[in-house]
Amino acid sequence: MSETAILQVLGETLLLHPERAVIWQSHRTIIVADTHFGKSAIFGQHGVATPAGSDEQDRQRLTRLVIESGVHRLIVLGDFVHSPLALDSQDARDLERWSFSLRPVVVQVIVGNHDRGMAIACCPSVQWFEGDQIELPFRFTHDAAKAARDGKKLFTLSGHIHPVVKLKGMRKAGLRVPVFWKHSGGLILPSFGVFTGGHIVTPASGDQIFAISPDRVVPFPVQSAR
Repeated sequence: MSETAILQVLGETLLLHPERAVIWQSHRTIIVADTHFGKSAIFGQHGVATPAGSDEQDRQRLTRLVIESGVHRLIVLGDFVHSPLALDSQDARDLERWSFSLRPVVVQVIVGNHDRGMAIACCPSVQWFEGDQIELPFRFTHDAAKAARDGKKLFTLSGHIHPVVKLKGMRKAGLRVPVFWKHSGGLILPSFGVFTGGHIVTPASGDQIFAISPDRVVPFPVQSAR
């Protein structure tokens, strides 16, 4: 059984799930970032070896999360796809079939930098949002560094950078571990897609990281994230 970590934020409870997802309990919502659907197909077209079935694997993981959590909504914090999809492509058809199959669960996507030029046209069953979305006490955005500077003191949930760290004391030296990164202004989610890679981050003093293993999420002191 998966073991989540609990994060209390401004009176709200967020569950950090080892499937690299956040569950907002009071709003029956699952939040993920950077699925990058279609990336393996794009790389394959350029002769780069890719894991077979990675998109379908990710869709199945999301479907299981939705069913097991009993949520009403799925939010993707940008980079839903890796690059614009032709409307008659198999990837576009697979995505539309999958998102439609989740009904009555609502799928909402904050447009990320990889999604540009295809929002709305692809996957009509998905609700696309250009720019930040605010649902107190949270701001949903793709890239926290580019979030609106409107003076509102909101806790920002974002993705974009695919945070990973190297943890001291691990059996395998240099093992890169995906993390949820809580900083002074919000929480940066790890990339959800299995074929997305990661960027090593160095949290600042006062930040908190939550390392992800296959079946649990474990808080670590920042000094271990080096």
